[in-house]
Amino acid sequence: MKYLSFAQSKRQHQYLKLPGEFKSRLPQEMVFPNMTSARADEVYLNDENAVFDIEEESDLIGDNEFNKFAKYLIFISYWNINKKPYIIVICHENPKKEWELYEYAPSLFLKLHYIYFSKEELWKKYENLINKVEHKETLTEMESLDIAFIARFTSKNDAPKVVEGLCEIFKNSIIPDKVLKLDVRVILSGMVLKHIIIKNKQKKLMRMIGMRKIENELDELVYEQYGDELDAKDKEIDAKNKELKDSAKIIKSKDNQLKSKDDKLKSYQKLIKKLDNIDDLNNPEARNIINSLMLLK
Repeated sequence: MKYLSFAQSKRQHQYLKLPGEFKSRLPQEMVFPNMTSARADEVYLNDENAVFDIEEESDLIGDNEFNKFAKYLIFISYWNINKKPYIIVICHENPKKEWELYEYAPSLFLKLHYIYFSKEELWKKYENLINKVEHKETLTEMESLDIAFIARFTSKNDAPKVVEGLCEIFKNSIIPDKVLKLDVRVILSGMVLKHIIIKNKQKKLMRMIGMRKIENELDELVYEQYGDELDAKDKEIDAKNKELKDSAKIIKSKDNQLKSKDDKLKSYQKLIKKLDNIDDLNNPEARNIINSLMLLK
């Protein structure tokens, strides 16, 4: 799930052609001065010190939404000093504009960036994928990301059917970039879990897109990207383990020495106690005890 969140944010940023490159996710929780709280849909940082708040709205934007976004803007600006807030709204109803300026207060204006994909545009992308896959053509990076995100921007009513079709397309697609293919698979699996309710169908689609082998692919990907570092870390761990084993041996040896000394001390105590009970030290028994004490020394 962590990989899904990371991949979806990074690839969506790329797919929407937003400025800069995705850097890291930020907390979505917001707490306002009156101690009420809210949760943004998605908040992250790019490599140009901008904080993106991406919100998704099913209906047209009204005053309630404008006021909510203005509060988010104030919170983000306060908690992320010297960073530039950027609010984007993914719309499922056509806003009929790309940008909108809203006056929240006389000295505070809110500028929103609307992103909307029409049904016709999404269908065109979908048909292009079908055509490419049928002709066994290699998909471009953006076409590969179409598989990941067409369902994300499709209406809720159409999404289940579209997800099934995209799984079939992915199964037969040619995506040479291993990292890209893995990201698309993981994001598509998220769409399956979100839009396919019937569990048996979920499992069938997950098998179709190869999610059963995802752990092996993740391991392979990690070693491809960071193999040298991981090998060096393994050697370091082995060396540390050897040190620990050597230390354990030394500690065991010390314990044995202490035990031996304890045994000697107990023997001393027993012999001295016996000697105390003998009045004549020239007595043969006394002389034997004295000799034993000398040997123990």
